[in-house]
Amino acid sequence: MYPLILEQLSPEVALWIPDTEAIKSEYEKLKIQEPNLAFPFWAKIWASSKAMVTFLQEEPHWIEKKNILEIGAGIGVPSFSIAKKAANITISDYASEAVILANKNIVHLNVTNVSAIILDWNHIPEHTTADTILLSDTNYEPAAHNKLVLLVEKFINNGSTIILSTPNRLSSTPFIERISKYIYSSKNYKMIENESLVEIAVVVLKQ
Repeated sequence: MYPLILEQLSPEVALWIPDTEAIKSEYEKLKIQEPNLAFPFWAKIWASSKAMVTFLQEEPHWIEKKNILEIGAGIGVPSFSIAKKAANITISDYASEAVILANKNIVHLNVTNVSAIILDWNHIPEHTTADTILLSDTNYEPAAHNKLVLLVEKFINNGSTIILSTPNRLSSTPFIERISKYIYSSKNYKMIENESLVEIAVVVLKQ
């Protein structure tokens, strides 16, 4: 596990998060022992996650008293930001370290309606259901778009609403075009990331 710091993300929520200053050096040390070790992209609070939080504050009816599943959650900031409003929340990620950290924050915040599980969106169990699915910058990898489109269609056909937060990048355009028939509404946000201004689209997808 990477070194952690306690960060106050809002007046209500402080989370243990990986220390961004220490991640790079720690990763380089670990990579010497494990040359194929993937960089821990899950360990950063990305602009898409921040935009998702803002959107859910503005439009809480999508999550209030609902069963929520966040897929590819990383640190799970959107989920923790709505813990007092949702009925139940499942935070999921394929990285076991992300799930360990989420469980640490569940205990830290003493939230009894939140759980964290290891889940790979390429292999979602058939019985998996939720009222609202949160996807924050999960479409960054074009090679994963086909599986992600199938995932979107699966949940929408089962009656879920999907909230997707994504940077407006060229590589994402084909993916957005493929799911465009499900777009119910969208909002754009300007967020700071790595000292640059990034435009984030938060899109509501439903049947």
